[in-house]
Amino acid sequence: MKRILCVLFLSLLLVACLPTPDEDFVVNKADGTLDEIIHATAAPDGSALMTFEPTAAPTDDAAPTEPMQTAAPMRTVTWTDSFSVAAAMDRLTVTVDASVQTPESGIAPVYRCTFAPPDQTTASALTSLFFGDSRVFLAERTKTKSFYKAEMERIVFEKERETEERNREEWDRLLKQASQAYGDAPEDITPVPWDGGFGGAFDLMAEKPDGTYRYLLANERGISYTDAIETPNTVPGRNPKFAPETQEERDAYGLAVRVLEALHIDAELAALYPTDAMIRAFGTRTVDGYYLYFYPRYGGLPATLDASARSFHGFDNAEEAAGGSAVDVYSVSYEPETIEFLISNGTLVRFRYVRPAHILRTENEAAQLLPLSKVQKLFKDYIGKTTYVQKGEPLTLHMHTVRLTMQRCPIENNATEFYLLPAWEFLASVDSGNAFTDAYLKNVCVLRINALDGSILR
Repeated sequence: MKRILCVLFLSLLLVACLPTPDEDFVVNKADGTLDEIIHATAAPDGSALMTFEPTAAPTDDAAPTEPMQTAAPMRTVTWTDSFSVAAAMDRLTVTVDASVQTPESGIAPVYRCTFAPPDQTTASALTSLFFGDSRVFLAERTKTKSFYKAEMERIVFEKERETEERNREEWDRLLKQASQAYGDAPEDITPVPWDGGFGGAFDLMAEKPDGTYRYLLANERGISYTDAIETPNTVPGRNPKFAPETQEERDAYGLAVRVLEALHIDAELAALYPTDAMIRAFGTRTVDGYYLYFYPRYGGLPATLDASARSFHGFDNAEEAAGGSAVDVYSVSYEPETIEFLISNGTLVRFRYVRPAHILRTENEAAQLLPLSKVQKLFKDYIGKTTYVQKGEPLTLHMHTVRLTMQRCPIENNATEFYLLPAWEFLASVDSGNAFTDAYLKNVCVLRINALDGSILR
């Protein structure tokens, strides 16, 4: 059990109490140093800057390719290493075998962002894509008698297939609930037609040929589209793929890419999961299909799904280290920026874009990155201090991926805006000696380092 807890702590936690490394590269300590670094522009060749050029909306027969972008030329560095360090209560061994891509120019952009509802151009694109020529109304989410009638028919069908008496009794209970809801539900609703105007956030529904509705909600928290008033209760399976393999997976991926391109969202596939019909609340509706998750890209770099929420820094002095209190400059938390599709039988069941960054301006189009050699040294300095290892249960990390990403970093004394800045992300598989837990920890983010000043991003 201790070994299992150790591995779970590793996958979920980067501790905040970090001793200062040998060299003073943990520098953004509320003294404005990070801002100075962000605005200290390198002198690059302008042609090397990372830029994004939105693509035209695709035709129905468009090939399912990654959304296009124009990115800076990259050079590839092979990093192999093996070392052992003291970590918490025992030894941590790290092996490194990764191909690292870094901009040849040594620069990357930094953006100042906030959260905001979609602008009118984006809102118009959303309604055109998801609703087409259908009649559009202000969203009304009251369930009518026709909804509950269909639900009762489904429950009766499921009950007749049931072989266990205990489950048949549960189906009877659900049927009674649906029958009561049917009695209380209105015969119909009188939807209010939409006037076609956008005033920032909106919540709309469009009529389908069968008389039901599809729904589109957009506000500062993101975008949500569903093809029915109640979406299926299903979850991703346990075995992700990182590229489509079967024809059905390629079809689902192609549909997702066409949606992203039509909305001019630059993104790359993060993972594809088959739905897991076995994990759901008893009696709820589920579907077979695929979940697809995408990383949005900014300046040609992916903003990874678990975008950093806080930035932690080292101890100012030995007294603080002894007392166990760390310098924690930033305290604003963010929801991860997530793009999710649920696709079943060629139909888009659900689309969600949670917390997209609204770029206010480019803070610096050519911020100077730390040399990769310095980042490698910082990783070796930090990893033993940010990884929990249980006494008597040494741990090994096999680091297979090192990538430059865009991460969110709060702006001091500013509760509404944040930076999107380049950061190195280190992914590893875990070898704890426990085959059960290790099987689920093949792609764990063990550390993120600010690529501009070397501080840790959590």
